[in-house]
Amino acid sequence: MENEFGFDNQIATKNLVFKYLKYWKLFAVTTFIALVSMTIYLRYTKNIYSIESKIKILDDSKTSLMPKDAADLWSGSKVNLDNEIEVITSRKILEPVVSDLNLTTKYYHEGKFVNTELWNIPIIIKPLENKDFPPIEFQIEITKQGYTIKTDGKTIEVKGQYATTKINNQKIQIKPNPNYDNINSELAYRVAIIPTKSAVNMLSDKLNVTTNGKSDSEILIVGIEDENFEKSVAVVNKIIEIFNEDGINDRQLVSKRTIDFIHDRFKYLSLELDSIENKKKQFKQSNNLSFIQADVTLDMEKKAASESELFKVETQLALSNLLKDAIDDKNMTNILPANLGLENEIINTLIAEFNVLVIERDKLFKTAGSQNPTLIGLDSKIGMVKNNIKQSISTYSKQLKISLSQQEKEFNNANRLITKIPSDEQFLRGIERQQKIKEELYLLLLQKREESAIAFAITSPSLKVIDFANGSKNPISPKKSNFYLIALMLGLLLPFCGLYLYFTFDTKIKSKDEVEFQISNIPVVAEIPYFEDKPIFKNKDERSIHSEIFRILSSNINFSLPLNENKLGKVILVTSSIKGEGKTYISSNLSLALASYNKKVLIIGADMRKPKLKEAFYMEDNNKGLSTYLHEIDTNWKDLLVTKNPYNNDLHLLFTGIIPPNSSNLLSNGRLETLLNEAKKEYDYIIIDSAPTIYVNDTFLISNLVDLTVYTTRYNYTEKQLIRYSTDLMVKNKLKNVVYVLNGMQGKANFNYGYGYGYGEDIEPVKKHWSKRWFS
Repeated sequence: MENEFGFDNQIATKNLVFKYLKYWKLFAVTTFIALVSMTIYLRYTKNIYSIESKIKILDDSKTSLMPKDAADLWSGSKVNLDNEIEVITSRKILEPVVSDLNLTTKYYHEGKFVNTELWNIPIIIKPLENKDFPPIEFQIEITKQGYTIKTDGKTIEVKGQYATTKINNQKIQIKPNPNYDNINSELAYRVAIIPTKSAVNMLSDKLNVTTNGKSDSEILIVGIEDENFEKSVAVVNKIIEIFNEDGINDRQLVSKRTIDFIHDRFKYLSLELDSIENKKKQFKQSNNLSFIQADVTLDMEKKAASESELFKVETQLALSNLLKDAIDDKNMTNILPANLGLENEIINTLIAEFNVLVIERDKLFKTAGSQNPTLIGLDSKIGMVKNNIKQSISTYSKQLKISLSQQEKEFNNANRLITKIPSDEQFLRGIERQQKIKEELYLLLLQKREESAIAFAITSPSLKVIDFANGSKNPISPKKSNFYLIALMLGLLLPFCGLYLYFTFDTKIKSKDEVEFQISNIPVVAEIPYFEDKPIFKNKDERSIHSEIFRILSSNINFSLPLNENKLGKVILVTSSIKGEGKTYISSNLSLALASYNKKVLIIGADMRKPKLKEAFYMEDNNKGLSTYLHEIDTNWKDLLVTKNPYNNDLHLLFTGIIPPNSSNLLSNGRLETLLNEAKKEYDYIIIDSAPTIYVNDTFLISNLVDLTVYTTRYNYTEKQLIRYSTDLMVKNKLKNVVYVLNGMQGKANFNYGYGYGYGEDIEPVKKHWSKRWFS
């Protein structure tokens, strides 16, 4: 049983394969069309190149020469690659890239069907207004005088290599490209200009930044996919350059801000130092100070000198008063004290003169007496000198008092300066302290500024380029091998899917292996091929494929007939479900095939609705036939037979005759049964070409009179549900001993004898035009 099932599965698989292989031409055509279409598509599809660069993000915490603490020696990377990816893809980075590379302008070489983007051309075109504006497209041609621009049907002539013009109210600048060195260059280009915002968005869509997949990695892969290889390389390198500069700027930001802060602070410190120095200057000037220690010494010396002078003046004044008292003595002969220390030469001279006169008088008085004129003269002279001394002492005393007053002032001043020194020193120290603080702060800031300037100058880069932008010259899209493989698959899959859907939703019969045939348990006795001109079995000796097919059918019919025990002829009813399934074609050729074995055969045209029997035999009808016999009681059916035909004299024909309005009544009046009973005695086979079963019930009225019902179906015409319908007719005994004939088969098949064996001949013997043969 297992082997039987396995064999059945193999047969089913084989049938399924050959079911699709019948349409190999469809597969070939669709595959050819798919490959040609894909070739055309690839020819005019822009190539997309993939450019990548690998960079390592440097950790700020590891850039210093020494770690901040011992833990830093063992700490992992502090780089957040997700943050770095967001920075790279931000507008802050992409806008400078668009600006530096002028990505707002695209240049194209115009082709017949597709334009090719160019990167390095002899000119540079830039929009001068960075604002939103509708995209601009135009053609530009480089001429000897300048440029010729064509846009919207207008032509603009621009003179000069460096030029500025307006296109659609947008001001643009045209200038030569200093980096272009290709001598053999094109002169005409198509140019498209878009706003910066749009260019940034387009760049962001094409940019792809990813990690290398390792969790502890610091490496990023910056990639871009675009149709221009050189442009993509330049863009990726520029993105890395801008990103590196941005990182350096971030690292330099602290140093720069420190320098700026110190620079601003220097201005205030300079003003504060100037203010403090001016204040110190004014204080010293107002207080007559130069250097406070020296001033203290000088003031002490001034005080001592003033005190000494004051003491000296007071001494002179006291001596003057003593001398004055001595002179005021009434005794004129007393010698005045000399060398008392008076510092008045006049008084000292007068005193010396007075003492000389007194001594001379004393000597003369002792010898001359008091009345001596010389003595009197001396007394008079002594008196005059004494008066002079008094006046001199008086004048000198006044001078001393004035000098005393001055010396007291000087002493008081000197004493006041000395007592004021502590407060001046305290105030001056406060000023000097502020000055020192500001000076130290100034020096500190100056040092910090130098340190920050050095740090700014030697800032390490934020990244390390591992691989500069590079990629394969072979485009990543479209990959021709993949696309051709897809085209091949589509070329095979589309017809397969179409055929699968066709087979799934197709309700027409395609072969005797249909499930409906298998379920019905009614045998298919023959598969009749399709013949375009519907030939007829012309003579018994014919050996054409057509004749062999119907010989096979006749043999299978004989096997299906019941045993002939009474030696009477067999009645075969040929019918179908609907018209057009070829029942008349089958019945006519079947009758000729049976007659080819020298059997007596009668064919009766019982289709009284639309009779086709005379057309099948290509014969004329005299409008007398079965209907005449059934209607006219006195008519003998033998008188209505056509015994002569151009094909086989063993075949007699009884055509339908005039089409009656009441065929059911005629068929049920009993005369047909009489005809058949009589014909069985004279003919070996009686073939009845009956009406289709769905339209009328004529066939059911005569089905019980027959030995075999040949139910005709047609390839790709008969609905599968009609097989179930015909099966129900047999189950309900409306039809008797049913066998199927599958008519109109097309393609390659075997001429089966009912057991699956055959000659393997082509069932399309009729020659057709090559196109019909190919696409059939």
